[in-house]
Amino acid sequence: MSSENIAKTDRDFYNLSVGATNHKEARNRRLLSNNQKQLRNFTRNESKDYLGVHAATIDKYTKLANIDPRRHDDSQWSLDLEEIYKVRDLMPQDLRKAEKFNRGSNQKLQVIAIQNQKGGVAKTATAATLASCLATEFHQEFRIGLIDMDAQATLTTFYATKSEALGELSSGDLITGNYELDEGETKQQVISNAFLPTTIPNLRILPAAQSDRALDNWFHEQVINNKIENPYSILKNIINEVESEFDIIIIDTPPSLGFPTYNAYYAATGIIYPLGVTESDIDATSSYFEFIQQVWAILKKAGHPGFDFMKMLLTNFKEGSTTTTGLMTGLCDDFSDYLYSKEFKASEAVSNCQASMATVFDMSKSEYDKSKSSFLKAQVNGYEVTSQVYRDIAKVWRESSKEEK
Repeated sequence: MSSENIAKTDRDFYNLSVGATNHKEARNRRLLSNNQKQLRNFTRNESKDYLGVHAATIDKYTKLANIDPRRHDDSQWSLDLEEIYKVRDLMPQDLRKAEKFNRGSNQKLQVIAIQNQKGGVAKTATAATLASCLATEFHQEFRIGLIDMDAQATLTTFYATKSEALGELSSGDLITGNYELDEGETKQQVISNAFLPTTIPNLRILPAAQSDRALDNWFHEQVINNKIENPYSILKNIINEVESEFDIIIIDTPPSLGFPTYNAYYAATGIIYPLGVTESDIDATSSYFEFIQQVWAILKKAGHPGFDFMKMLLTNFKEGSTTTTGLMTGLCDDFSDYLYSKEFKASEAVSNCQASMATVFDMSKSEYDKSKSSFLKAQVNGYEVTSQVYRDIAKVWRESSKEEK
């Protein structure tokens, strides 16, 4: 009987593996073209609203950029996101919504860790939405980096779906040094190239891979064999190599407190704790926070200089519920100094976009084929939430500029 069970179990695991591969390939065929997501597209009116200029101005600068908005098979007027950026780059400063940002030497790279030991609180959706909104809706054109430190690689499916199949380096590969330098190639070049371009011109992602599941074991082996001096600083050292290429980096972390999460903490200048407004999410997060001083003690001993800010961000918020109202009252009483006032609201549009491996900032209203009002509300909500995060980042940059003077 034992040998039969073993044979059956072999078949079961094989079938699960084959089914998973088939499912992912079918999803990619449905959603991707040439292994890539489609760029966000803008109608004429959407272009006017996005750039904040008259149609005649857009016509002038599309012509200067040698772009034909009616080149498409159906002759419909359309610009993709890359073309919108080209048009904006040609516009004089007085026509732009905001001046293009150039980070000064005194304005340090902001690295935001999205963390909570409680799973299911929308860490990945938070990371993706904040990154895509900061990249597209803030016309300063911040250079945004995403780092996927969760071996489930869900964030990677948003922007680098085929990265593992194409043999791209993962965050785990960089951490473990699982790569070889070509002749004349530097470590910095390898790290820079590992941050892959996305469908948003000023957003790049360092993907995760399923092989990164062994990362904790690798760390333990290195520590036991005294092969690394500081096991918490490896990710920070990687980020230091590309510090000049980004203004803001957002790190998605696993729902566990292993070495990958400690590395994310150590590399971070700020922390955002996503939190669902449910009894179980609040209890689990509160239990985590009771322990969090011990986490900080380890980071501090390892040389972390302290965080610029840390905030709690409510997710999947359902309005109009007496239960939610009661829970919110308790949260405000106990965490008022650490609680963002705007929360990610529960939204059918957000769920539908995620089913297409996208955020509400990866597409335009005209491309969304369901309720337009729900989509616009989700975009407004996402922008309001992200603006809170931006204000914290801008405050750090502003204060550091004052200190230098």
